[in-house]
Amino acid sequence: MPQTVPTVISVTSAIGSVVAPVGLITTTAILLSGYTSKYSSISDQLRKLAAEYRTEIEATSRRENIREQLRLYHRRITAMWAASTLLSLALLSFIVTVLIVLFSIRATHLGPVGVGTLLLGLVFVAAGVGLELYEISLARLTVAGELSDIFEGPKSTQV
Repeated sequence: MPQTVPTVISVTSAIGSVVAPVGLITTTAILLSGYTSKYSSISDQLRKLAAEYRTEIEATSRRENIREQLRLYHRRITAMWAASTLLSLALLSFIVTVLIVLFSIRATHLGPVGVGTLLLGLVFVAAGVGLELYEISLARLTVAGELSDIFEGPKSTQV
């Protein structure tokens, strides 16, 4: 006669195994939403600067300033694209982890494949956050570049 108690324990263990990846899915989706918004904002700024660069600007110093900013914006948008891609891959990994747990409902633990996809997702999130930190450092350079022609002159007047 089969026992039903182990099945109840297996279901409870499976639910417990699913909760962590689902929490990671939610957190990663929120991060991805923020990154997407930032990517859009950077794209808009890049387009505006490119349009200004393409118009006839008499001041060659401003033209050089815009060219340098465009380089920085290009690096920033590339970093945000890579971070968003990694977060998307992390989401996929966490979803696969949840599916593995759901399809192995009899298992009392996650198993090597489930642990592997969970760890892979965490690596993708860590790499995505690392790229976000890199993009933040580029953002500081972009702002400094935008203001460089304004704060030129004697060092005592620079902010």
